[in-house]
Amino acid sequence: MNEDEKYLFDLMGYLVIPNALTTEEVDACNQAIDHNIELLRERESSLAGGSEALAGTAYRQDMGGMLSWERPWCEPFRQLLVHAKVSPYLKLILGDRYRLDHGPSLIAMDRGTEGGALHGGGIERPNFSEAYFFKDGRIYCGLTVVEFMLADEQAKDGGLALIPGSHKANLACPGAMKLYQQYQQYVVKIEAKAGDAVTFTETLAHGILPWKGKHQRRALPYKFSPGFQAYSQGAHQVTYPDYIEDMSPEERAVMEAPHIL
Repeated sequence: MNEDEKYLFDLMGYLVIPNALTTEEVDACNQAIDHNIELLRERESSLAGGSEALAGTAYRQDMGGMLSWERPWCEPFRQLLVHAKVSPYLKLILGDRYRLDHGPSLIAMDRGTEGGALHGGGIERPNFSEAYFFKDGRIYCGLTVVEFMLADEQAKDGGLALIPGSHKANLACPGAMKLYQQYQQYVVKIEAKAGDAVTFTETLAHGILPWKGKHQRRALPYKFSPGFQAYSQGAHQVTYPDYIEDMSPEERAVMEAPHIL
């Protein structure tokens, strides 16, 4: 992360990292997903909050558990834990010993899938695990998302939407804005190509707009925290699952429970 990117992340609460993944890396992720496609499940309830502006004809589809898949299908997702193009951003935002808090998970949306109400934003994130502030020349950030795009997203398609600067908001976001019923001009629809990554602080107000693209939306969010904290109580076990032993030392380090040293 250079100084310009550092300024923009602090200003807006997010960054788009172009070409974070190669075409080969995107293909490997998609092939692994296709191989395990029976694990993809449509949600049983709506995330649109009753908003007509976010309504659709289907609920979004989710998939998880990629890190525990058998080889070689787990490998593309494990490699993203310590990816050479993304890790430098996480180290500056979260510290050298950042850790995976939860995820990864796949968000898949076919044409007509509903959106999800915007949530988060400054004052609405009082938990220190989601805090964002700047002090003594450095960023201090809690839960941070890296969303790898496995398919193109254009503004006309829908998909990930953010309210820039809302991570520093001192007042609650208007309800109609969360439901995308008013003030849409202040909500930014992220445009990204397959292989781009969007990183943003969880404190930033974010949501998903209904999907209008002809192709399936595939986004792969990982959620990271500083090494010394977790997003929620009880999110981690004291013991580690067996598949951890099959990871490289660098990958295992990212999977560790919260710690000081």
